[in-house]
Amino acid sequence: LTRTTAQLRILAAATRDGRYLDARIDHADPDAAPAPRPDIRRYLVPVGPVLNFAASNFPFAFSVAGGDTASALAVGCPVVVKAHPGHPELSRLVAAAASAALVDAGLPEGTLQLIEGEEAGLAMLRDPRIRAATFTGSLRAGRFLADVAAARPDPIPFFGELGSVNPVVITERAAAERGEDIASALVASAAGSAGQLCTAPGIVLIPAGHGLDAVLAEEAGAVAPHGMLNARIAEGYAGGRAAAIAVDGVRLVAEGRAPAGDDGSVTPTIAAVALADFEAAEDVLRHEVFGPFALLVEYPAGTDLAALAARTFTGELTASVHLGTDEVDGAAAELIRVLAARAGRVLVDAWPTGVSVTDAQQ
Repeated sequence: LTRTTAQLRILAAATRDGRYLDARIDHADPDAAPAPRPDIRRYLVPVGPVLNFAASNFPFAFSVAGGDTASALAVGCPVVVKAHPGHPELSRLVAAAASAALVDAGLPEGTLQLIEGEEAGLAMLRDPRIRAATFTGSLRAGRFLADVAAARPDPIPFFGELGSVNPVVITERAAAERGEDIASALVASAAGSAGQLCTAPGIVLIPAGHGLDAVLAEEAGAVAPHGMLNARIAEGYAGGRAAAIAVDGVRLVAEGRAPAGDDGSVTPTIAAVALADFEAAEDVLRHEVFGPFALLVEYPAGTDLAALAARTFTGELTASVHLGTDEVDGAAAELIRVLAARAGRVLVDAWPTGVSVTDAQQ
């Protein structure tokens, strides 16, 4: 809830100071080269009504009054929110409160509207009055909705925050210098909120022979059981986890608890696989397992990490790299360049969870 209100206030500030317009003004200049120039002004304008498919894992911050809704409203776009079925009653309450606040602020009734159901969402996505759409969720669902948006007679922009394995690359020097600290922080990042964060680390490239199994198992074993937000998330996690650990060559470093029965609570699972077995498995191990799960991919000494990252990862929300002290050579720079081309946010010696709400955040 604190994050939700912070997002709203930050975007309200952008509305007040006008920076969202990205205005550029060239005043008239009769002496301009190569010819006299008239007064020219360029600025952004609202695209029109936006459809926001609310997310499940942050019922406040990524839902009815979340970042997508707030950013659209801040620049003058009315919003239709397709409620997530994981929290329907909360969605209705937030929509009523937000709509009333907008009317009190002088905006027209209907500036924010709520719809429910998959059929209603698809019908609205195809409605010619909708001029852009946003979605936070799985890669499969996001691609389907993006295809619907693109197949319209008048295709519209589709902004998707989709499933990601959020790769972490640990260099040989980093593992040798502070491997235990990195291992402890990895478990904390992967297990926080039962791994139900879009930015949780999923695949970790780590040197073979790292000797950190005991530390990882101890840290994971100390994590208290945590419930999952709804049955759909729990079912997806159980299936993804089972599929990953069933692959030939995968070993369990920390078995963890899968959701089962009425309890449904989980503890972190850390698995590991040799690079050769990981690549032989092709896509099976490269999908997001949404929950407290991380896969260590153990690479042999001397591996070209930039080349490995280039052939392994495509589009990710985040990528993290852990370097040794003063490891600023050409190989490190090339690795960061490769990761930056494949991820929206690159972190050095840091972890992708705990996202700051700020203008510079991707």
